[in-house]
Amino acid sequence: MKRYFFSKNKKFLIVDKPDNPIHKNEIRIKMKNCGICGSDIHYYLYGENGGRKIIEPLMLGHEFVGEVIELGPKAEKFKVGERVIVNPASVCGKCKFCKSKKTNLCENVSFFGSAASLPHIQGAFRENIEIKESQCYQIFNNVTYEEAAFAEPLAVSLHATSFVKNYKNKKILISGCGPIGLLILKILLLNCENKNVFIVDVNNNVLEGAKKLGNKNTFNVSNSDSFIKEFNNYFDVAFESSGNVHSINNIISTISRGGNVIQVGNMPGGLLKIEYNNIMLKELAFYGSYRFGKEFTDAVDLINNKIFSFKDMLTHSFSLEECERAMKIASNKDVSIKVQVYN
Repeated sequence: MKRYFFSKNKKFLIVDKPDNPIHKNEIRIKMKNCGICGSDIHYYLYGENGGRKIIEPLMLGHEFVGEVIELGPKAEKFKVGERVIVNPASVCGKCKFCKSKKTNLCENVSFFGSAASLPHIQGAFRENIEIKESQCYQIFNNVTYEEAAFAEPLAVSLHATSFVKNYKNKKILISGCGPIGLLILKILLLNCENKNVFIVDVNNNVLEGAKKLGNKNTFNVSNSDSFIKEFNNYFDVAFESSGNVHSINNIISTISRGGNVIQVGNMPGGLLKIEYNNIMLKELAFYGSYRFGKEFTDAVDLINNKIFSFKDMLTHSFSLEECERAMKIASNKDVSIKVQVYN
């Protein structure tokens, strides 16, 4: 079974060895499709993600789906041949956050494709994967693997939109229209008028992606002064999904008094200068949005019920053997929006 590791020297290593043993409540799946996330891109470009540095070779990938090929002795939920979406987060269920139903903040979480601990928690860039059956959900017959692999980023986006309970008649800004920004846009347009949702970026390729979703309020803010002048104190809610250090200050300038800011983009380095006095004077509410909790099952339901189309977002697909090329393309937002590898 081939595994594709990414090293701290920024090289891909291919290791071919037998499958791992399968435990009693596990299933073995053949990995079918895996989306490339912004966190994978951070590991690829910088050797770290959110301060989690690659120390030993790491298999990337956590947005994955597959076909059941083997059952553990006590696995009863699925049959061989069934198709599954995988929740990449395994939580402890015992810490104070799990007990308070904030499982996204679990102190002992095991998350696929993460350098958060040693040994690293290996990801989905491999042919076969052993996984707890409790982390898996059935894919309906009319749903493709490509569509199903959007479950994890859709769950992240659902969690980000959960901080404000009522978006009706609110003016909303999305800063950054990569996959998360576009998924937030899709979610908001279920309940909001298109005219009230604005989306900005510095890249025309991804802005075209927003236009394909029907959004007419797209702005390139490479030179943000004119945008700030036109929309000073205008927005009620803002999502920062770009991970760009300049984006937060643009948001602080354009959001109105009493506004809500949701930070979902992961910023390399994590340090920035912000207009702190404006946060106080405008009495802004800032929320950090991290991963997802119960929203994963909500995302699975939305996908299985075909609520969204993802064809306008998936720009490239590569075989698992081409994962290095896939990472290069995914890192270039001039040509890609969402990239997946398939097996």
